[in-house]
Amino acid sequence: MDKKIFRGGKVVLPDRVLEASLVVEGEKIAGLLHPGTELGAEYEVIDVAGKVLMPGVIDSHVHMWDPSPQNYREDWKCGSRCAASGGITTIIDMPLSVPPVVDERGFQIKYEVADRDSCVDFAFWGGLTPGCVGNLKELDRLGCVAYKGFMSFANPDYPQITDGYLVQGMRNAAEFDGLIGVHAENAEAAEFGTQDMARRQGAPCSMHDEARPWWVELEAIQRAVLFARATDARLYICHMTIVEGAEFLKRERSRGTKVYVETCPHYLLFDKEIMNEKRSYAKCNPPIRSRENVEKLWDYVFDGTIDVLGSDHGPYSDEEKIKNGNFFLEYSGFGGFDAMLAGMITEGVHRRGLPLTTLAAITAGNTARIMGLAPVKGSLLPGADADVLMVDLNEEWIFDGEKSLSKMKTPNNLYHGRKMKGRVKQTWVRGRLVYEDGVILAPAGYGRYVPKNHAAS
Repeated sequence: MDKKIFRGGKVVLPDRVLEASLVVEGEKIAGLLHPGTELGAEYEVIDVAGKVLMPGVIDSHVHMWDPSPQNYREDWKCGSRCAASGGITTIIDMPLSVPPVVDERGFQIKYEVADRDSCVDFAFWGGLTPGCVGNLKELDRLGCVAYKGFMSFANPDYPQITDGYLVQGMRNAAEFDGLIGVHAENAEAAEFGTQDMARRQGAPCSMHDEARPWWVELEAIQRAVLFARATDARLYICHMTIVEGAEFLKRERSRGTKVYVETCPHYLLFDKEIMNEKRSYAKCNPPIRSRENVEKLWDYVFDGTIDVLGSDHGPYSDEEKIKNGNFFLEYSGFGGFDAMLAGMITEGVHRRGLPLTTLAAITAGNTARIMGLAPVKGSLLPGADADVLMVDLNEEWIFDGEKSLSKMKTPNNLYHGRKMKGRVKQTWVRGRLVYEDGVILAPAGYGRYVPKNHAAS
C-alpha cells in the first residue's frame, strides 16, 4: 500500500483551516497530524510548504457531450483532463448524452465510455423527461445521484418536462428520497422574449437578460417549489441566477421545504456586459445578469443560501456559436470548468474575503452531501477518498483558453485573458497524482464510477 504524508501546508476541513500534516494510505485519507510529527520511512513525504490542501472539487453540473454525435465539442478523455487541471476530481455529468441516461441502456452506454476514458472519478445525473418518469427507481438502483428536467423548452432528444410529468416524477422520486433537479425558466415566456428580441434590429447582446428576465426564472422556481411541497420531494434548483430567487428559496428553507440551490461561477464573476464584449461566446441560459444582481447574489453565498457551485461546462465550437448570425438565436452554453476554482479564489477569497471553508463547502462538501456521495467524497476527513488539491493561493497568472486541456481550445473562452490569483498545482484522485503543473500523469480509465451512497441517504 502506498503511504504518503503531505507536510508543511494548511488543510481545509469542513469547519476550520488547520496547520497540519495530511496522511494518506492507499486511496484513503488516514489521518491528520500535528505539524512536525514523524512517521516511519515507509511514508513518502510530499512537501506542501506554503500551500493549502483543499478537497477535490465535485462539479455538480457538467455536459460532457459524450457519447453523442456532438462529442467533437468535448469528450471524457479531453474533458476529464481539463477538469483535473482545474482541481475537479469528480465530474457529475448531466444526462443529455445520445442516447440520454433515461434507462439502463442509456446509462450503460455512457458508463462504458466514461469508464474507458476518464482520468477523474465520475457520477451521473439521470433523466427526467415525459418518457422516463417511470424509470427513476431503476436509475436510482444504478446509482444516479439526481434527475434533471427542463421546465424551459429543451430539444427533441431531451424534451421539456411539462407540469404534469414533473409532478409525477416528483412523486416517484419521493418514494426513495430521490433528488429532482430543474432548469427553472417559464418555457413560453422565455421563448417569446427570445424570439421578440431576435426580431429587433441592433439590440445589444446584454439584452439577453431582458429577453429572459428575472421573473421568468422566479416564476418557474416558485412553481417547482409548490410542486415539491405538494409531493414531499427533494428539489434542486440548477444554475440559479437571481437575487429574487435566492431570497424566496431562503424563506422556503426556513419553513422546512427540502430545496437546494446551485449557482455557477459565471453568475458571480461576470455581469451582463460580458455579452457585449464576447457576444454569443458568453451566451447561456438563464442569462448572466446585471452588476447589481451579481453584487447581491454574493450575499447569498456568504449566508449559506447557495449550497453548491456547478460549472455548467458544455462547450461548443466557435463556428457553432455564431452560425445563425443573430445573437438571440445562437446556441447557449460554453466551457470553462478548468477556470472555476481559480476564478472563485481570485474573486471570492482574495477580493471579498470568502472563507476557504465556505469555498470548500460549495465546491465539494455540500455537493457530496446533497448528491449522496458523502462520506466517501467531499472532505479531507479520515476515511474519505484521498481527493486532494495542492493550491498556491498567491500565484498570479492569466487564463489562456487556447492552452486549456478541453477539446475546445479557443481565445473565445469566457475566461480567456482573465487575471487570476490562486492556482491548482497538483490534483490527486484517490491517492494518485493525476495532474501537476500543466501535465496529466494518470491514464485514461483511471477514473472510477461513484454511485449514490444509498446507505447515507
